[in-house]
Amino acid sequence: MAYFRLIVLVLFVEVTITVAVSFGIYFGFSIYPYTLTTLTPSGAAVQSAGFNATIPLYMPSLVDLKVPYSLLRGATPAWGVAAFLVSAGLMGIQSFIRGMYLGGLKGWVLNQGKVPLFASGRKYFGDMIAWTIFQFVTGAAMIFFAAAFFPIGIILIIVLMCYSLTPYLIVLENISFSTALAKATGTFRRNFGAMLPLALLAMICTLLVSLFRSLTPPWGYAVPLLAYACVGTMLIDKLMQILAEKLRITPEQQSTIQPTDEIRTRGLVNVVVVLLIPVLLFTGIFTASGKHLRMFDFGSKKQIEGISYLTSFSDVYYASKTRYTAYLWQSAEYKIAIKLPDITGDRKPDELRGIAEITWQMDENIRTAQGNSTQIDVKPIMHKSQLMYRLVKETTMDGHVYYSSLRGSSSILPGDVEPREPLSVQIMVSGDGSQIFVIQYPTRFDISPVFRVSDDGKYVITGTSPVNPMDFHTYWFTADQRTDHMFNLLAAKNQLNDTAMFNRAYLALAAAMQEGDGRTVVNLLETMRKSGVDVKAPEWDIQTWTDNLHHRYQDASLPNFLELLSKAGMQGGYEVTETSDNKEEEVGAYHLEVPFPDGVVPITFKESKVDGKLLSIHVME
Repeated sequence: MAYFRLIVLVLFVEVTITVAVSFGIYFGFSIYPYTLTTLTPSGAAVQSAGFNATIPLYMPSLVDLKVPYSLLRGATPAWGVAAFLVSAGLMGIQSFIRGMYLGGLKGWVLNQGKVPLFASGRKYFGDMIAWTIFQFVTGAAMIFFAAAFFPIGIILIIVLMCYSLTPYLIVLENISFSTALAKATGTFRRNFGAMLPLALLAMICTLLVSLFRSLTPPWGYAVPLLAYACVGTMLIDKLMQILAEKLRITPEQQSTIQPTDEIRTRGLVNVVVVLLIPVLLFTGIFTASGKHLRMFDFGSKKQIEGISYLTSFSDVYYASKTRYTAYLWQSAEYKIAIKLPDITGDRKPDELRGIAEITWQMDENIRTAQGNSTQIDVKPIMHKSQLMYRLVKETTMDGHVYYSSLRGSSSILPGDVEPREPLSVQIMVSGDGSQIFVIQYPTRFDISPVFRVSDDGKYVITGTSPVNPMDFHTYWFTADQRTDHMFNLLAAKNQLNDTAMFNRAYLALAAAMQEGDGRTVVNLLETMRKSGVDVKAPEWDIQTWTDNLHHRYQDASLPNFLELLSKAGMQGGYEVTETSDNKEEEVGAYHLEVPFPDGVVPITFKESKVDGKLLSIHVME
């Protein structure tokens, strides 16, 4: 039973760290060094693939295997009073339990039976916390010098390795931290050959254990944790046996803590110890997934309907050489239930946090049997999910406020349905709380290049990813979904588009007209004139063009409106036909139509068949 008690200690420490890390993500404080676990470019903590060979020291830890303590997306490190207090508290807990753990192993090594673990923790606490502080300080110095001058970092790693036996000497020889630190380097040097085979065995064992990291959540957390707790404890026990033998330590030479009475540790106590292992594992799984944060999900929520849009490799995107982004729009029964405070006034909170319920689409593999084969199709299916979010107040260049999870945190809490691949989310709320945006995308992609907010802080104007733009789905929820809001979003998006002259610029003109953006229409026509293109179009200013284009949509229903807007963001949205009255061999004359609810706007143009240069364009004539 002594072995099981030690496993329980390892699990208790790791689960405690898991709980603390998840609370840190939700409330906005970091915990050194555990929030520095492997993150994706978007900040999402995911199970690492591949393998990792390491040597367990003092107590097995998920940090050794580079397994994240939480499946929630990590936030930007925030070091403040809360971070210091929680990190210090965990340091104290870990040092106390490390004394219990190594004291229990010492009793096992010296065949003393079951020693009172709590008394061991109290006995070695002061020296263990001194070692922990020493380890953290030298570790921080090592990181700093490695970044500044790599050779110094390597030297510090070697020095720290030479002192790595200090905690074992404290426990085995019952000496102080300073005395053990002074003896550590000599002990390490004299016994290096004896410890080397065990170190190689440890690396092989941890390499095999680390392969479990690639299991699907939550097993990529639970299986490595339990396996490493068992294997690591056996390896550390073997190391202490080698040291006890080399240092000629015997039970008679030690004034150790008296073993406990065997009779009192039988029966019900042993059952409780064994049952604690699955209880702690379940607690770790539950907290690593973030499900425990639902305890903060109380109070009524406001349900808001929404629409969605996504980028694509549209005709205008290719024609403009990736400089013009346009959207595909969708309407369905998208909804979000969220509780937000009143942020319409001048005094606004620094952060917004909570749990939201969203109805949206998630891609699923649909398998269809066809004789002896199975066809797999990927189709979007409507699902309900819960989102954990912590939104940080941001300010645009124009001084407008909005809230974003980019420097905060947002994650999809595990539910009944597993997505086809790991997904991440980003959430943005306008400064007055009227506009809510949720971007869904695969975790393997970086969101930062495409996450863009309008200058007025009201809209998310998602950029086009050069990797796979249709994997970025933006959901837009507002209680007052009007066409003028959509026109404002499109106008803000087009301000970031480059309207410099390019071949097939007529596609950008058609897209701008379709999106009701008079400013971009005027800019494109002016750019064409400066480039020597013969332009014949109404001599209207920005406002006149905008009013004319908006007026053409005034009687459209929402589905029809979105369907027409999507023409700008698709391939083949505008059919270009060659006119039959053209008699020039090296010049092509073409015609396309921009559809509106009240009819079409014709565009005719001529371009060179030699180099594709636009020669003339006529609009509304």
